[in-house]
Amino acid sequence: MAVQINIKAKVRDQFGKEANKRLRRGGFTPAVLYGNREKALPLWFNTNDFLKQIHGEIHENVIFNLEIESDSTHKEEKLRAIIKEIQYEPIKDTLVHIDFFEMVAGKLISMEIPVEAIGEPRGVKIGGGILEHIKRDVLVECLPRSIPESIKVDITNLDLGGTIHVRDLTAPEGVTFIDDPAGVIFSVVHSVKVATTAEPTASPAPASGTK
Repeated sequence: MAVQINIKAKVRDQFGKEANKRLRRGGFTPAVLYGNREKALPLWFNTNDFLKQIHGEIHENVIFNLEIESDSTHKEEKLRAIIKEIQYEPIKDTLVHIDFFEMVAGKLISMEIPVEAIGEPRGVKIGGGILEHIKRDVLVECLPRSIPESIKVDITNLDLGGTIHVRDLTAPEGVTFIDDPAGVIFSVVHSVKVATTAEPTASPAPASGTK
């Protein structure tokens, strides 16, 4: 199953660029929750707590268990969501904004799942080729409870010049591939050897006037 992370968030009551800048200066990240509601819900959460939970890296198939508290009503809402979009500051690479998408039990969702290779291809081990991992994620559709952590592919029988396409993958139970069936996931190609030819060294010309 997909990795699940618990995040505490609060409903935002101030909006605009300046309000968001104040949040970031205070160590918080603005966010918006989309999905199963009439209007998108503006949120904010502690940036350091979030980064510690995700260990500095976000995968497409991570499920976030959001505990949302409203400052005005002091009511707490618990729900599950995935990341729809994440924004970073391009120079400092700091977290700027996140869009969450709410997950609803019994409702199909589509998301990208990473593809993981199992084993060493025969075309690499015996044929001396090079494994190319061309498409690293595949688009799937499933219920929230069926989201896989990854799609594992046995590549041990992949020969030199062979390829594995999306249509060759085996979908876990409850999961349907909706990606292009012709998309290439793995390929074993010939290694390229660059031949270098040493240029002949010219003999020094005799000095002028020598006998």
